Amino acid sequence: MGLTSLLSVSKQGLFASQGNLQTISHNIANVNTPGYSRQTANLESTPGDLGNPIGNGVRISEVTRQYDQLIQRREELGVAEVGRLETRDRFLGMIENVFNDLDGDGLSQRLESFYTSADNLADNPTNTVGREELVVKADSLARYFDDMDESLSEVALPIDQEISLVLDDINVRLTALRDINSTIVANDNTHPALDLKDQRRQMVLELGQIIDIRTFELPGDGLQIVTSQGQELLVDTVYAAEFKRSADVDVNGFMGIEVGGREFGINGKIAGGNLKGLLEIRDEVLYGTDGYITRLESIADEVRFQVNKIHSQSVNQNLYTAQTGIIELGGNLDTAISSLITDSSDTNYNNAPVDLSRVVPGTITFASGVDEDNLTTVSTVNITTNMTLREIKDAINNSGAVNASIISEGDEQFLEIEAPSGRLFGVASDTSNVLAALGVGGIFSGTGSNDMAVSADLMADSKLLGIGQLNVDDSTDPVTVTFDDGHSGGALALGALRNSKFTIDGDTTTITGHYARLVGELGSLVRQDKESLIAQTSAQNFISDLQESISGVSLEEELTDLIRFQRAFQASSKMVGVADELMQTIISMV
Repeated sequence: MGLTSLLSVSKQGLFASQGNLQTISHNIANVNTPGYSRQTANLESTPGDLGNPIGNGVRISEVTRQYDQLIQRREELGVAEVGRLETRDRFLGMIENVFNDLDGDGLSQRLESFYTSADNLADNPTNTVGREELVVKADSLARYFDDMDESLSEVALPIDQEISLVLDDINVRLTALRDINSTIVANDNTHPALDLKDQRRQMVLELGQIIDIRTFELPGDGLQIVTSQGQELLVDTVYAAEFKRSADVDVNGFMGIEVGGREFGINGKIAGGNLKGLLEIRDEVLYGTDGYITRLESIADEVRFQVNKIHSQSVNQNLYTAQTGIIELGGNLDTAISSLITDSSDTNYNNAPVDLSRVVPGTITFASGVDEDNLTTVSTVNITTNMTLREIKDAINNSGAVNASIISEGDEQFLEIEAPSGRLFGVASDTSNVLAALGVGGIFSGTGSNDMAVSADLMADSKLLGIGQLNVDDSTDPVTVTFDDGHSGGALALGALRNSKFTIDGDTTTITGHYARLVGELGSLVRQDKESLIAQTSAQNFISDLQESISGVSLEEELTDLIRFQRAFQASSKMVGVADELMQTIISMV
């Protein structure tokens, strides 16, 4: 080996050691940088040739990042589930707080207060204060239903607004990923953009917490990102998808999501991330078939119907001259009630009161007379589900005992029943449920949990409260009806609702029992989600720690390498000095 070769080998050793020292310095500087992957300068010997068979020293073949691709893919899947569970946990706590009865001032307590007031009034039916108290308790119950519905809706509205913000955030991140992706591909032909790849990786994980994704490597170190189900391309080196709200709205009035003009967010296209959590809370936990707004409405519907069913067949001490329904008839009076839409989840449900679904074939028995002691006119009206609302009105009007008409109040229409001039009337029985469905003689108005209210007439005059019931003797011909103004059958029936069982959402139990079960299921759901979040976070931390053991910077290891390559640099420098001395010796000899 000549002196020039010796200098060349020493120079290559200096450059290799210098490159390693620079890499080590870069690693140490980024020891606390999130997402940074330790870089390693890989060395390889430079082979010799015929003139120098020993070899030409060392060189840096490439600088690489330390990471495990399989662990990275597992990390992508896990971060999406953590994002979904974190979002659910954040809002489930708010929902649980709405149903919290632990402070002794919840729906269960208000139901019990209503039943107790009815029992007290049954013990003393002439008590004016007791009558006022029952109306007040009914109003408190209705208002609490309204407040609960409003509180749940106030959870849903910011969720929907947050969805819009999340979509904007996704768009910004997708654009940034496209740009850094194209930069990496452009630079990779000249030098590997290792730090940019780490930044891209960190951006991918942050995006994955918002929406579940899957990544694929492209030629030139490019990256393609799709949804985890693979239905939608999100990012490549030249394209970034754009999310936005669609013009179409669902039955609850919420706009959908679209990408490139196509509907998104349905049929399982979104499987994880914060966005999935928001959609689950809004569309399943709150407004789904088994959602808590839906189930609260079912309870309100049952309370309203059962109370109105009893009160529509009860009378006050002086009977009535007229009663006007407190549930709106809707816009279709000439279609059979069996064909009318009665599902409040349908956007057209206002074509009919929701409780028309409870109307069954049956009879209504009216009794009227000049006073409560002379109910001389008794008539029975047959009701079928093939009848229209107008036909039901006509049948009642033609009964002879009472008159019926449809009255308008603004844009709304109601059924009114009144006694003939100079007479009083009462309802002895209604096996068809049509009076309760239309709110004639009812206590609670409304068609959901958000608009439940006590009849304005009752609020103004509690003497209208039906405490007693008419006595029907069908052993006589014609049937005779009598009334005892000390009768408290109506109040007793209201109090008996406490222990009466009904089928609500497939669950046959008391109203209070069903509500307690609902609260219990919600508590179980909250606990289950918290446990899942803890478990998923723990698993994700394990994956992150595993990745950190491969990609992370160890100061001890870097300092050891620093000393090692420092010594190598010094040795190469010494070789340069030796070659220089030899060169000087040869020159002096000449």
